[in-house]
Amino acid sequence: MADESETANLVAPKPGGGRNPLQWAKFGLSEESGSLNQQTTKGEAQELFDEEEKNSGETRKPWWKSNFFITEPVLFGTWDGVFTACMMNIFGVVLFLRTGWMVGNAGIGLSIVIVFMTISMALLPILSAIGVTERCHMEHGGLYFLLSHALGGRVGGSVGFLFVFGQAVVCSLYCTGFGESFAEAVGWNNEWAVRGIAIVTLLVLLGINLAGVKWVIKVQLLLVGCLGISLVDFIIGTFVKTDYAAGVVGYSVENFRNNTGPDYIPGQDFFTVFGVFFPTATGVMAGVNMSGDLKTPNRSIPIGSLSAIGVSTVLYVLFVLLLGAVCTRAGLQDDFMIAEKVSGVGVLWLLGLYISSLSSCLSGLYGAPRVLQCICNENVIPVIKVLGRGRGPNKEPFLAILVCGFISFSFLFVGQLNLLAPIVTINFMLTYAMVDYAYFAVGMSYDMHLKRKEKYEGNGDKKETESLLSHVIDKGKKETDEKSATNGMGPKYGTLEEPKTGSLIDTSEPKTVEKVLTKDQMADELTSSALEKDVDKKGEDAEKGKVKTGDRDDKDPPRTFHYEIYKMPSSWYSFLCNRWVSLIGAIASFVIMFAIQWGYALANIAVYILLYVYIGQANPGVYPGLTDFSLIQWIKTTFQSLCRRGPPPPEQYVVTPMFVPTKMETEQLNEDSEDYQGRGRYHQSTIMKGEEYDQFE
Repeated sequence: MADESETANLVAPKPGGGRNPLQWAKFGLSEESGSLNQQTTKGEAQELFDEEEKNSGETRKPWWKSNFFITEPVLFGTWDGVFTACMMNIFGVVLFLRTGWMVGNAGIGLSIVIVFMTISMALLPILSAIGVTERCHMEHGGLYFLLSHALGGRVGGSVGFLFVFGQAVVCSLYCTGFGESFAEAVGWNNEWAVRGIAIVTLLVLLGINLAGVKWVIKVQLLLVGCLGISLVDFIIGTFVKTDYAAGVVGYSVENFRNNTGPDYIPGQDFFTVFGVFFPTATGVMAGVNMSGDLKTPNRSIPIGSLSAIGVSTVLYVLFVLLLGAVCTRAGLQDDFMIAEKVSGVGVLWLLGLYISSLSSCLSGLYGAPRVLQCICNENVIPVIKVLGRGRGPNKEPFLAILVCGFISFSFLFVGQLNLLAPIVTINFMLTYAMVDYAYFAVGMSYDMHLKRKEKYEGNGDKKETESLLSHVIDKGKKETDEKSATNGMGPKYGTLEEPKTGSLIDTSEPKTVEKVLTKDQMADELTSSALEKDVDKKGEDAEKGKVKTGDRDDKDPPRTFHYEIYKMPSSWYSFLCNRWVSLIGAIASFVIMFAIQWGYALANIAVYILLYVYIGQANPGVYPGLTDFSLIQWIKTTFQSLCRRGPPPPEQYVVTPMFVPTKMETEQLNEDSEDYQGRGRYHQSTIMKGEEYDQFE
């Protein structure tokens, strides 16, 4: 009865007679749903589920308008990812609080030298990193993956761990600078007040990083705009503001001349001043560290990083010239906040200082945990493997963030910016030296591979055809002879037939390492060949692109791919990536590292050696790296060639002996029987059916 009543309700009589149509909406169905597939526009390509989105009223929103609490991975581009992260790291607290102090001690001339030395020491590693990413495959893991992929897991794990430690100390430095400036602005002349403000700041930034990567990028985009306002306020203030009591006298040729030369206060020299100012360049690797969150790392990292370095260099030099032109020597040496008195509106300058401190610390807390997460996931250091856990679509490294935050929290109790800066400088000098050496080793290994190929594989075809297996290798000629002899009836007994296209093993071409690519390398090749396309479109092409390799058919099954070193692709920045310049940069980094503070330098090298030995013992099967270049062997060979007068001795090596080619013929031992002369000269088999058994009984 219940079914009959429901049917009566569904099919109700109309007032004028007849019956209403069935109410399909009660069953979750609708007559309009059947027409969804008919609402297509002729001549236009439509996206998957485009019609359903139009009918449901849902529209695709850009990532910056979507919900903060993400449910799917978010990838960024050149300007909203790499450029923003690098700029917010480079414009740190040191630029705002120590540029005037640097000019007061080193003078305008040597301050500009320090700026260019700092930029050069940061530019060479980023160019080396770009060279490695262009010539090798790049994945998530940032600096660790770059070093471990090129030099091996032992080197990558050791340097990567030191880099994470340095980034954590940088966060302490930025928070200390923030606390120092804020305490002075409100009149709290107490070290514990500085530490308390720094601790609260660090906890807030840790919360933002734990919330997810989208929060980090959104906050950075907002901070970049505020930072630009404070810089404009400082430049305008040099023209309109004077404060003779504080040492701000306005533009003066005599004042500029007096500030040109150095005048160090007791306990300072050129290298100590350089060590304090160098942390301004520690943010150049921010784009490399976020490689796992980029759409096209091979394009975004070079353009974004180099653009950020170029803009920063101009602003650094501008800061030095303006402060040296409008401030007295005494004011520059004694007042760390002299730039605030130069700016037109001091509040805006303080806003820029606070923003630079917060954003630099935010980026440091973003990059370092991701490097640590990759080290743990690779199980390079088994003791800390648990720190590789991630959560959410982007695999946020929440445990690694907490560890980095704890390290930063510990160094907050130092409480002085000038004490933290040399620690950071030494650590990053060692890291940058290894990045420079990595590109040098990649370039030298590539040349070694080419020489081996020319020497050992140049006449490979000729040697093969002269061997005993020439009748097997020379398939083309053999197949032609067989077909001509049998008039197209197929191969005879004893011949080898080449597998058809689409078979399990494709022997149509030699498996050389140059022709073996990964899926991501195919995407990177396609991406680099279309630089003029839009970033979003380019990211989709990189994921969906296909590149033919040799004569392979698209229907071939996937092969086992290998990573290899490739030739540097041509681009507007490729000429800047030079292996010899990278080697000089690595040597210079070691020299400057010991010149700044030899005690810290020895401590970092000792920790690196201990980690290198431990990784070799705890994980002996770690990835050895792409490069097979040995620096010691290269120095030894180069020294011997310089001391030798004549040509180098020929290289001797053991080869498999080659037998003299002989003509082989088959000889039949028994005579042919006329009874089986119609049977072919090979083994045959037939399927026996049940009704055929009777003839054998």
